[in-house]
Amino acid sequence: MYRGLSVAAVIPAYNEELLIAKTIDELPDFVDVIIATNDGSKDRTLEILNQLADENKKLVVLNNERNRGIGFTIVRGLKEALARGVDLAVPIAGDAQCDTSYLARMIDKLVDERLDYVKANRFNNLTALRAMPRFRRVGNIVISLINKFATGYYSIFDSQNGYGIFPKSTLERLPFELIGKRYDYENTLLLALGVINARIKDIPVPAIYGDETSTIKFFPTVRRALSVLFVGYWRRIYYKYVIFNFHPLALFLFGGLALTALSVAGGVFLAYLRIFEGSSPSSGTVMLAVVPFLVGFQLLLSAIVMDVNNEGRG
Repeated sequence: MYRGLSVAAVIPAYNEELLIAKTIDELPDFVDVIIATNDGSKDRTLEILNQLADENKKLVVLNNERNRGIGFTIVRGLKEALARGVDLAVPIAGDAQCDTSYLARMIDKLVDERLDYVKANRFNNLTALRAMPRFRRVGNIVISLINKFATGYYSIFDSQNGYGIFPKSTLERLPFELIGKRYDYENTLLLALGVINARIKDIPVPAIYGDETSTIKFFPTVRRALSVLFVGYWRRIYYKYVIFNFHPLALFLFGGLALTALSVAGGVFLAYLRIFEGSSPSSGTVMLAVVPFLVGFQLLLSAIVMDVNNEGRG
């Protein structure tokens, strides 16, 4: 326990025979339960986990008969922690990339500031960040910037980092059905947290890269992430600002989009008349296309400002 709170480490493991033992061994002594789930590994991961469980009574081993994806596996572990009544649940990668020496200060931030989720941010430590492969670093930056608008968490960065801490109260409210089952886990997690207006903050934690082998395919993963964020944005707006709490932002957003679309259509029509029909529209006609664009742009800008100011609030 830490500060009187029971702590569960939730570890997804897919083909981690080289590093799973190290991951578990590096956990702080105050971790009460270690929930490690083998996600249909093709190597000796499950065998090693079972051997470790014989020696470590804290370790609970779950097994997916076939590979279900990191999102499915983490959610399974979180639900197991919730069923055991643990106060805090900490998803930790099975490849020893999460610096667990920072776990205590992450919990301190969560408890002292009464937050709903605290996540690690690897981009605050430039020295450690240089160890991150360049293609992964660039991809993380691009997706994290887009993630801000999609999730409504504009103060959060390093959105592709799943190392964080949930209190039980957050897990009890979290819509698990909105969380993706595979590598879209991190993005859909923040989208799901946004739906329940969870209060989230980052904490600087160095990146660790060593002997692990990534199974992520860069371009398909980025393409899928962008698709997930686009769909997730509209889902969040619908739930947060229309269904759960009707907000003027919805009127500003949809009104701005409608006026902007009307203006663009009008501009295209006037351009067609000028190019193909040879007619010159009057100043008044041009203004009919310009004014809706200006008003629509102002409404969209106001909607974004409202969303920024509404971060982590109902």
